[in-house]
Amino acid sequence: MTPLLRKIDLKSGLELEIYDLSRKLAGDRWYVGFIARVEIPISFLEGYADLAEIDMEKMKDVLGETVRFEQKQDRNFIDEKEKDTLLNTLIDDFLASTLPYFSEKEFAKKYTLTAYKKKLEKASWYKK
Repeated sequence: MTPLLRKIDLKSGLELEIYDLSRKLAGDRWYVGFIARVEIPISFLEGYADLAEIDMEKMKDVLGETVRFEQKQDRNFIDEKEKDTLLNTLIDDFLASTLPYFSEKEFAKKYTLTAYKKKLEKASWYKK
């Protein structure tokens, strides 16, 4: 099981979770990385006036009850003495650049709509 490093409550009402993917490769060398996840319930989008024309039940049929945003960052062959510092630096840099974006309520809407459109497009390719 991948250890949870941080859980951050976002201003939007969602939650950002950061998991440690680091593992020993060989000798004193490590793969250092993390994955950031935000689970977006489809019901979170209800109430957006500009989404009134979208059938939320169809969206749930296509995507499921939630959409997962994931972003991974990693480095390979890192000295064991540097792994903890590097992991924390990667996470801190990631949070500094993305936390304001994730905190906006529009993030959930934009990301979910993009995932929905991609899934519909993919399904249409299979029908051809």
